[in-house]
Amino acid sequence: MRKEMIAMSVVVLLAGVAVPMQATAKRLVGVIAGVDVQGPVTLRLTSRGSEAATVRTDEKTAYMKWVTHRPWQQNERVTTSALGQGRCVEAEMSDNNVARVVRVSDEPAGSVFDPCRDRR
Repeated sequence: MRKEMIAMSVVVLLAGVAVPMQATAKRLVGVIAGVDVQGPVTLRLTSRGSEAATVRTDEKTAYMKWVTHRPWQQNERVTTSALGQGRCVEAEMSDNNVARVVRVSDEPAGSVFDPCRDRR
């Protein structure tokens, strides 16, 4: 019984170590400093205390509303017209440094629900 328990503990421990080693998507969160809509959309993101980052998109990039509080059932569809200067966005990047998903917050800057409140 004790050997089985030790063996099971080792398996669980190894599984717990192996999971974090898997590749995870890179996330960039920041405030839009500029948008270039010529060709594929390119975003310039700023965040307090770090350098500006450039986010490239392509035709496969999905745009979603970044819902941070209730009502959860609100429509999540967003178009590139929502990408205005000063908006808070989260970009989930692919391996080739092109955004797979761009989540756009519609919360007012500095509000309690603003995901970039500490980045402004």
